[in-house]
Amino acid sequence: MSEDAHNKVEVLERALKRERAARKLAEMQLENYTRELLEQEVLNDETRMEVENQQTQLSFLTGLLAETWSKPTLKKIVENYLERTCAFLSKPDNLFIELDSQFNFGQFQYYTQSSTETEINEHLQLLKSFLAQLDRSKLFDLLLQEQETQLIDTNEISNEPQNFYQFCVMVPLYTLTLEDKKTVGVAVLLYEDQQDINITKLQTLESSRSMLSIAIERKRAEEELQQQLINLEETNKILEQTQLQLVGQEKLASLGYLAAGVAHEINNPVGFVLSNLDTMSDYINDIKSAVQPLAEASNDESLTQLNKNYEEYELPFLFEDSDEILKSSVEGLERVKAIVADLSTFSRMDNDELEPIDVTKVINKSLNMVSNEFKYQHKIETDLLDTATILGIESKLQQVFINLFVNAKQAMAEGGTLFIRCYRERTKIMVRVKDEGKGIPQENLKEIFTPFFTTKAPGEGTGLGLSISYSILQQHNAKVEVLSEPNKGTEFIISFFEFF
Repeated sequence: MSEDAHNKVEVLERALKRERAARKLAEMQLENYTRELLEQEVLNDETRMEVENQQTQLSFLTGLLAETWSKPTLKKIVENYLERTCAFLSKPDNLFIELDSQFNFGQFQYYTQSSTETEINEHLQLLKSFLAQLDRSKLFDLLLQEQETQLIDTNEISNEPQNFYQFCVMVPLYTLTLEDKKTVGVAVLLYEDQQDINITKLQTLESSRSMLSIAIERKRAEEELQQQLINLEETNKILEQTQLQLVGQEKLASLGYLAAGVAHEINNPVGFVLSNLDTMSDYINDIKSAVQPLAEASNDESLTQLNKNYEEYELPFLFEDSDEILKSSVEGLERVKAIVADLSTFSRMDNDELEPIDVTKVINKSLNMVSNEFKYQHKIETDLLDTATILGIESKLQQVFINLFVNAKQAMAEGGTLFIRCYRERTKIMVRVKDEGKGIPQENLKEIFTPFFTTKAPGEGTGLGLSISYSILQQHNAKVEVLSEPNKGTEFIISFFEFF
């Protein structure tokens, strides 16, 4: 081979060698690039899975948060938590229990992904079996010591080997102290196999626990407040019923106190009416005897006898006295009628609507009821308006005035004068009731409207009269002021809005 040809071969060999080297380098670069692509794809898959997991966790947390605050009751909050947790973790059977310091189970709720009734009943029996085998004392101590989510081998907290659930996650939700007894509320997530447990998701579950605990505490506080409101409403109803009963009892007590006086007031006119009627009966018999000759004869002798009888039976006196007897009898019966009418008005207890009434008439009717109390050692002086119209309830105001008048009389044990004045002051109707009694000590003035407060001896007063009177005056939008000086007397000043 010529030298020229040899050189050409060497050039070709070197070119081929360079080409092989370049191809090998390209293959190595391609292999490296392919490997990097595969690694990047794996990394992307891992990142995508991580993002999906984070999105799942975020969705769980935000959904749980939103639904938790919207649930109306604690039971609904727990029910929603168990359902969402079961869906988030996929595998476990979930339940919620309350365990107190005396190792008694309280509230019990559960959730399972089983769909048929048979499966649900089977899981329920498994849950009950799990709870029956628990060492409650050990579990309670563990929950108090560790206030965070815990993964536990079920055999560590059981009196007997657990045959079905091998692991459980305890999620303490709240601790309460009621009547020196602690109660722990805990969610229990039960697993058959350790491989089903996702630690990352359990960490997310722990993140939700504090938020859930706050929501539960708030809901418990709301439910307790609601229950307190219900209790207060029931108590208020009882108090209102009791007040009505006390008002009725006080009215009955007033009626009892007035009974003797009213009986005396009625007996007096009835007594003299009966006496007058007896006298009238005798008069009529005498008149019949005197005029009897008219029916037997018509001669002069009969007229003579009639004139004799006219003088003997004193017919002019009989006619004149009969008129007086009839007049006084009618007045007596009218008195009885008025007393009965006033008593009837006072005894009415079914009217609670304000209507236009005349305070002057109410005062006079009240005085009519108690006048017998003031007959002997006491006097009554009045200075009243002809009419004084307000919006009120006649029977209840009558009760107020009777109470004030009777109290005034009792304060003047040795006698005295009761002054009653009714007058206008701008748009107000003013009523002043003043006695000349022993007065009220200054330290007792602020207590006189307090229920059951009394300075009377046991059995002489209930301590409710002025309290009920004050309540009635408030119902009438009236204001009351009390002035008192020891040994000089007490004055009640009441102002009503005049009704035009």
